[in-house]
Amino acid sequence: MESYTIRSSDGYPISVHEFVPKSPNHKTIVFAPAVAVPQKIYFPLAKYLAAKGCNVFTFDYRGIGDSLSQSIQSLKEHGFLFWAQDFKTVSKHAKEEFPENEQYMIGHSYGGNSVGFSDAYQYYDKYFTVASQFGFYKHFTLKMRILIYLNFKFFVPLTTSLLDYYPSGWFGLGTPLTTKAAKDWAIFLLHPDSMLYFTQKDTSTYYKEIKEPMLLLSIDDDLFAPKKSVDILGERVYKNAKVTRKHLKPSDFNLKTIGHFDFFRTKNRDILWPIIDDWFHLN
Repeated sequence: MESYTIRSSDGYPISVHEFVPKSPNHKTIVFAPAVAVPQKIYFPLAKYLAAKGCNVFTFDYRGIGDSLSQSIQSLKEHGFLFWAQDFKTVSKHAKEEFPENEQYMIGHSYGGNSVGFSDAYQYYDKYFTVASQFGFYKHFTLKMRILIYLNFKFFVPLTTSLLDYYPSGWFGLGTPLTTKAAKDWAIFLLHPDSMLYFTQKDTSTYYKEIKEPMLLLSIDDDLFAPKKSVDILGERVYKNAKVTRKHLKPSDFNLKTIGHFDFFRTKNRDILWPIIDDWFHLN
């Protein structure tokens, strides 16, 4: 594993980890992280895929994990569309490193549903998303609707106005977020158009241009990405892509739970990760 920094389109330093295979199979995989989730969560799966022969890249969005190189308050105007440029920068870098490789994306939650925020799609031949959803909160369970509404309608505005950032960890939602990222997340969850709201506000979005094969994976006990919300993502957002839907039930794999994160845990290496092998033809 190699660790280094590259510059995003505006010069901001982005932390990248590159996993180098011993026997390359001419396939590149880039991980697109969830909101407030540092790249280290994806290291076990990245190592597994590198052992299969893939050149693998993980990164942190600006303000997250190893890409927090200055005070989070100083980044308060940097939100989802800045993250999109970070993703594009890493995608382009990976393609320039291995221009002859097929290039694939693994997107987790926000990482999978925000591909159209930039023209990064031009670098990809295939997509695999885990728990990526159409975020409007009314597609969630009643309990989650209440929690989302209270948190993002009241606590996000309150904490960001007082602290100049959003302390996500206080609410069990990962690492701290910049003010703009937290407010963008609130729009994503509270607005009926979810991520499509951003396409109305910024014409440089590219969801309609994404036409490659895409597997949308949902998980039965995932409270953050209910099956209905993943279905709608395919129907409303990635409607021009060649979408395949797959829904996992923990009981089908003799598991008690998978939830929003356990797909990436090493304990599920032999149980769930072969789904990726099959999709990207890594066997």
